[in-house]
Amino acid sequence: MSSVFWYNSCILGYVLALFIYSFNLGLRKSFWRRLATIIVASSFLLQTIGMVFRWMEAGHIEVAAVERATSETLTGLSRWLVFTQHPPWSNLYEIMVYMSWGIVLVFLVCEVKWRVRFMGIFALLISLTAFGVASLTDGVIKPLVPALKSWWIMVHVISASIAYAAGTLAAIASLLYLVKAKDKLPLTALSSGMMGLSVFLALVLGRGFSLLSDAAYRVKLLREMGGDYIGVGKIIEEKFVPYYVASPGVGPALLIAILLCLLASVVLFKARKKSDIPTGWVKISYFAGVLAMLTVAIIMISNDLLMTNVTVDAKVAPSLLPPGPWRLALQSNMWDLGFLCFILLGQIFIGLVILFPEKIRALLPSVNQLDRVAYSNIMVAFSLVAVVLVTGALWAHYAWGRYWGWDPKETGALVIWLNYALYLHTRVTYGWTGTRSAVIAILGFFIILAGFLGVNLGWFANGLHSYGSA
Repeated sequence: MSSVFWYNSCILGYVLALFIYSFNLGLRKSFWRRLATIIVASSFLLQTIGMVFRWMEAGHIEVAAVERATSETLTGLSRWLVFTQHPPWSNLYEIMVYMSWGIVLVFLVCEVKWRVRFMGIFALLISLTAFGVASLTDGVIKPLVPALKSWWIMVHVISASIAYAAGTLAAIASLLYLVKAKDKLPLTALSSGMMGLSVFLALVLGRGFSLLSDAAYRVKLLREMGGDYIGVGKIIEEKFVPYYVASPGVGPALLIAILLCLLASVVLFKARKKSDIPTGWVKISYFAGVLAMLTVAIIMISNDLLMTNVTVDAKVAPSLLPPGPWRLALQSNMWDLGFLCFILLGQIFIGLVILFPEKIRALLPSVNQLDRVAYSNIMVAFSLVAVVLVTGALWAHYAWGRYWGWDPKETGALVIWLNYALYLHTRVTYGWTGTRSAVIAILGFFIILAGFLGVNLGWFANGLHSYGSA
């Protein structure tokens, strides 16, 4: 059996547990909740076994590579050191699987300690999204590059995974807090904020001014070779730069979605003092924005699954041979689809709260407990991100000869740590709790996204930590 077998087995378990958690929202039976948690824990164990198998598979490749290079057979301690130097979190595929593992680990701790409804649903959806993106990346095991051959990778990446998972769970608890605290934040105001945030995230998704200037949403151009999709591009200053083409129909649909979400945000903001729950045209404006964003997702996925033909401008890619036709695939914009899942997940959840406000609020624990959950997770995240910064600096000195170089990923980790420092400082010094702390915690989740997707994938900046481009 290979690591893929164990990963597929744990995915089935996560899907089953997600269904039971969702089904039990209406039943509210402790038996079904315990069953779902047991399934998650068992599936988590299967995923852990899969990671061990992946580690062993990578170890055999590392040993074979060293033996080929040295023409010697490794034995004893030397073989063991080479065999274990390649942990299962060293490339993009493995990192996504490992982030999924971290999310489930932190969720299980939270479930045992606090038992917050909806948290399991959110955690499993995020975990499964990470698995989905991983399935579309290159999962081939390759020997480690010299910079990664360090035992610092153990402490550094483990700390980062758990820290970012704890930050994500803190953001989920904070979102649930804002839903529960109707006396502090009307649902109309929360819905307005969700729509305003959607506008910003949709602009990021559409690459900002590029979308506004020519109403085009661009994805990577790929060539199918032997069943795999290979990026098409050119080499500039020894770096591969992919060609981008417009995905038909997505750009105009995304612009319409942005306008409708912006309109909904304004309408809901104006209605925040009149009523807690959106009604009439105010409610319709919200769901119009959600429907528009859902339409964008449907067009994106349809273009990819149907392998829609696209044309390539000779000015953009003058050296392409043959000239076409070119087709889109899920690998063309897999990271964008994962990013869009987060937008839709938040929008749909708030939409359900609008439709069933009292029922959903009744399912949630007290605001004090939700605030405590968020605070505890951020304490963990704050501490472990500090470990990430320290071990990262030591590792950088070992690999590149300097402790700090303002690499985009280093800067991103520092910003994440400063955000959580702001959360704790304002809480202790100024007594900020509740709504203001929840907003800072939610902001931390999007800083994590920017630091991971935006930097590791080259969205905002390229650096030594970039795994590829989106």
